[in-house]
Amino acid sequence: MKRALLPLLALALGCSSTGTPATQTPAATGPLTDAGMLSNAPDATPPTPTPPPPPPTPPSVTAGERRAVPAPTPTVAITAPRDNATLRENRLEVRLNVRNWRNVTDAADRRHVHLILDNNEYIRVDDPTRPYALENLSEGTHVLRAFPGWETHESVKTDGAFAMVVFHVGRPSQGWTFNRRAPLLTYSRPKGTMNGADADRILLDYYLTNVPAADLGPQGVRVRPTLDGQALSDLTQWVPYYLEHLTDGEHTLVLDLLGRDGQPLPGPFNHVERRITVNHNPPPAAPPAAGAPAPDPHAGH
Repeated sequence: MKRALLPLLALALGCSSTGTPATQTPAATGPLTDAGMLSNAPDATPPTPTPPPPPPTPPSVTAGERRAVPAPTPTVAITAPRDNATLRENRLEVRLNVRNWRNVTDAADRRHVHLILDNNEYIRVDDPTRPYALENLSEGTHVLRAFPGWETHESVKTDGAFAMVVFHVGRPSQGWTFNRRAPLLTYSRPKGTMNGADADRILLDYYLTNVPAADLGPQGVRVRPTLDGQALSDLTQWVPYYLEHLTDGEHTLVLDLLGRDGQPLPGPFNHVERRITVNHNPPPAAPPAAGAPAPDPHAGH
């Protein structure tokens, strides 16, 4: 009877059938090392925090250089309408006389003329030998200006390269004054939408009339650009300028012609406001049809 109880007693005491005490696996206190040993080191190295992106570079404006104009230099004249003419209709055919400029028989020659009615955006005229129609003109006094532009739209800044006429539709505007001998600002660029590489360095260009070069300077006559309500550096030379670091989207650009006292000079066109759109990553353009000429990247501008 005593022998029969021994196996049961051994099981109760946790012994094996061979009499060797049973062992228990200790609870893990840390991860195993490569050697199979326990370690109290942290489970993993914490990730390095990602630094915040740098703030965007603020918009800036930098001066360029005038493009060399070959001799003989181009000249522009407005032959219709006549200066101070009064029109009976609200439609007008503008006629230009442009010399020493675009070869209209050469499709690769993309020089053109900028035609500006009052203070509106310019109209691109590719063939100045043909009349250009202006329709639905409002009653009253209007001013028409024209000057040649390179394929990049930089204006030609030489004597004789600017023309201006005043005309009336129906009758002159009452109380409207315009001194054509006073300093005059004519806005040219930028205009519309700038896509891709054109958005990285945006041409800012204008035409100055009745402003001698000696009068320009930080303490003289100058142009003040304002972008989205923020004044940029004054433009103290008559050269092309370039806007850089503009973000994608719409922007409002204002140009003011200032006198020596830093105050806006009087005149109906010496304050100009334009809305432009910047798109650094536009969708790819469709390839031209077989046999078609390469598209002009500045067409329509």
